[in-house]
Amino acid sequence: MKLQKILENVYLVDLEPSIENFEKFIASYIVLGEKVAIIETGPRCSVEGILEALDKIGVGLEEVDYVAVSHIHLDHAGGVGTLLKKLPNAKLVVHEKGVFHMSNPTKLWESSKQVLGWLAEKYGELEPVPSEKILVGKDGLKIDLGKNIKIDVLETPGHASHHLSFFNQEGGVLFVGEVGGIYSEEFNIVRPSTPPPSFDPIQNFRSIDRLVNLNPKILCYSHFGVTKEIQKLSIYKDRLKLWLRIVAEEYKQKSVEEIFEKILEEDRNVRPIANLWRERFFMLNSVKGMVYYLERHGLPSSWDK
Repeated sequence: MKLQKILENVYLVDLEPSIENFEKFIASYIVLGEKVAIIETGPRCSVEGILEALDKIGVGLEEVDYVAVSHIHLDHAGGVGTLLKKLPNAKLVVHEKGVFHMSNPTKLWESSKQVLGWLAEKYGELEPVPSEKILVGKDGLKIDLGKNIKIDVLETPGHASHHLSFFNQEGGVLFVGEVGGIYSEEFNIVRPSTPPPSFDPIQNFRSIDRLVNLNPKILCYSHFGVTKEIQKLSIYKDRLKLWLRIVAEEYKQKSVEEIFEKILEEDRNVRPIANLWRERFFMLNSVKGMVYYLERHGLPSSWDK
């Protein structure tokens, strides 16, 4: 675990799960007011990192009031059930579509193993969350931490149908989740994150437009890090369109690997990370997500508007 203070009341926690090359990949954020919120827990195998971060900041376990997750994929919410056992006063904020799966995670766990394979086992199996500890996250909900710190909950589907983003209007701080893709601080790029089965390009484009219209000052990515380059949101939308066009042109006659090589020919920005096994694994999975969508829906007529 590495802890970084990014604002007077906001900390980034690099969860550093015990998986090779997973440093600077999975972030949790701790937001302090009169109350305390944790945004994203990461997988179950990383929960100790959050507890260590709270201790370093000087926050008691009983002082945490909210744990909010952008969506229920293992690398964002896999640790919720385990973490909440340690936080006696905390409530989980999750999209309505994720409520059942947080309380009854068996189906989610089986699906995760199918999509992620060995990586799901490394992340760890989810523990259930008692239903009385769950708040439904939806448009209009405000997480009030006191000291004039309010976090607006925003429904931002696209990466997943149940995706949420979180915005502190007073500070202009936007917790993007994954609907804005994967941000690499080291290479200063954003790349698509469109895994099967629930990626929806049209919803994703609309969600990005919504986030841009908030005029945020700081973007906090779950994968991974913080930037004041707000244009990264629009750049991501353009990159999504580029990849989607290439996949649509090629998926009926080429394999996922072959499609990815075609993407690398046209998208020079992702070439520096193409041979890093972690990035390649997830980028190939993103191509699979686009293929999954196109096989079932085709390319929408309005996709490039």
